[in-house]
Amino acid sequence: MVGAARRRPPDPVHHAQRCIPVHRYAPGGDCGDERTGHPAAAPNPNHPPAPAFASRRQEAAGWFYPAAPAPQGQRLGNWRTGISTQRREIRLAYAEKRGKLWRARWFGPDGRLESKSGFQTKTDAENYGRDQEAAIRNNTYVDPHAGKITVNEWANLWFPALDLEPNTLDNYRYYIEVHILPAFGERELHSLEREEIAIWEKRRPVGKRTAREARSTLTNMLNDAIPRYIKTNPAARRRGKGRKGQRRIAEAERTQKAWATPLQALLLAERCALLTSSDTDFVMIVTAAFTAARWSELLGLPPECVRDGELDIHWKLYELNGRFYRGRPKDGSIRTLDVPPFLDDLLARQLTTSRSCTCRGTEDPWCRSGRYLFLSPKGAHFRRSNYSDRVIRPAADGWYPKRAARPAMPVLVDAGACWPGRPVPPWPPAVPGEPFSPPTGRGSARLVSGEDRGRCSDCRRTQLLRLDGTLIRHRTGSLECPGSQKPPAEDVPLACWLPLRHGLTPHGLRHGHQPWMDNAGIPYVLQSERMGHEVPGMRGTYAHPTPEMRVALLTALQRLWEDALAERARMAPTSGVPILDALLAEHRAL
Repeated sequence: MVGAARRRPPDPVHHAQRCIPVHRYAPGGDCGDERTGHPAAAPNPNHPPAPAFASRRQEAAGWFYPAAPAPQGQRLGNWRTGISTQRREIRLAYAEKRGKLWRARWFGPDGRLESKSGFQTKTDAENYGRDQEAAIRNNTYVDPHAGKITVNEWANLWFPALDLEPNTLDNYRYYIEVHILPAFGERELHSLEREEIAIWEKRRPVGKRTAREARSTLTNMLNDAIPRYIKTNPAARRRGKGRKGQRRIAEAERTQKAWATPLQALLLAERCALLTSSDTDFVMIVTAAFTAARWSELLGLPPECVRDGELDIHWKLYELNGRFYRGRPKDGSIRTLDVPPFLDDLLARQLTTSRSCTCRGTEDPWCRSGRYLFLSPKGAHFRRSNYSDRVIRPAADGWYPKRAARPAMPVLVDAGACWPGRPVPPWPPAVPGEPFSPPTGRGSARLVSGEDRGRCSDCRRTQLLRLDGTLIRHRTGSLECPGSQKPPAEDVPLACWLPLRHGLTPHGLRHGHQPWMDNAGIPYVLQSERMGHEVPGMRGTYAHPTPEMRVALLTALQRLWEDALAERARMAPTSGVPILDALLAEHRAL
């Protein structure tokens, strides 16, 4: 080209002194640089001679020596580009013969030579080694020595690092200490098999739910051990396996939740108040049914959460090992609920009875002495198990549940009092074909025979006899006859409560609130906000409740309450619950 400077060909000697060429070695010595034809550079006394390979196949198989470090003050590589021309170290997986079998060899991330024996062919061993190299590149490599950690050791590493709710941690601790460690505590993680874990779950001498939760806890533990200690989770359930019919039955049993109609919710609240002789229980159960609040959210309501037509759900109180801790609602579902007019009036009345609880917590998150909307007459929080056995189950099922030293007993009521009767101390149930002896202890109601009669020695009149042979209490004119033999309790006409809805719980009231809104045609976005759920997808991003939606919801809830109250008034115009009796007064005037 005209005007272009002609490039001077490199001087072989000068080039060899400035750069360290890439050499190919062959048995017997150095052959120089095959690409340029330049002779080999003079041997460097600071570098050991490179090994002589019998073949390129042997060289590619990984038989190598590590390159020597550069002497201090000496640069290796191209001085213009800064790119090193030093021979790079290449480590490849390979196979070696071990008796009649083959062993795979590969280098781990730390440079340590690893191995695995027992392959039938050389190809299988090489493929396994290459798979390990691929796992190293993809950051999915499992150290064969890491899986030797025991389940007990891993549990002590895994559990303290969890950041969960105190009740969730307590459940995990129970399943780990009672179920998992006794069975697998001394086993190494890599030795666990899927089949033995399935057998362990099936043969646990506990309920199906407890066994299922124990396996789920083990699954969560082992999931966090991947990929550092194990490749796969042997406790994970494989989808589509097992009997399909049993899975469908289990799913149906899990999803079938007893829920209440508005009338059933009203009757449940009335029965609860009769059992406890407190209006607080009536307002609390009605609030649960018409707001869909969770049980822990009801217990955590402070007086300042009640505003004109609104109820703030910002806190919860959860019972754990006899104490209550204060935290945010489940999944952070802080929300403000629209309250219908009737419930706004009930909550305003309840505000006049709010007081401080008897908790004496000294550190967070445990409950300290604070004012709450729903407390027992003694200022204590309602405990879930105790309230369920003594109040919810008798009110919903009509029976007191079985206890260790007491059989299940029906709820007895004084039928002479206001409908549905005043609860009295219960009797054990009578068994057909077996003799029945009613209790005669202090405070127990006396059973009156409808056939046996006796003559009073004072008034000379025939009166009914009790089963123990004593005369019932009777009068002569306006005064009680002196011949009446007073029992430990008054003679009352007894009746039993029929079940309202078997298995109904406070959480079942939350389940019932959803179909109420469905029947009223309330949009999904407002339903989710009220239930404290997230709306997935694009709808959750762009959908918002409107004032018209809220008015429709409040109108529907107010109508449901008024219809339920009118139906209750048709059953009986009065009630033994003062706050409900006041609400029925306007229906008695009609």
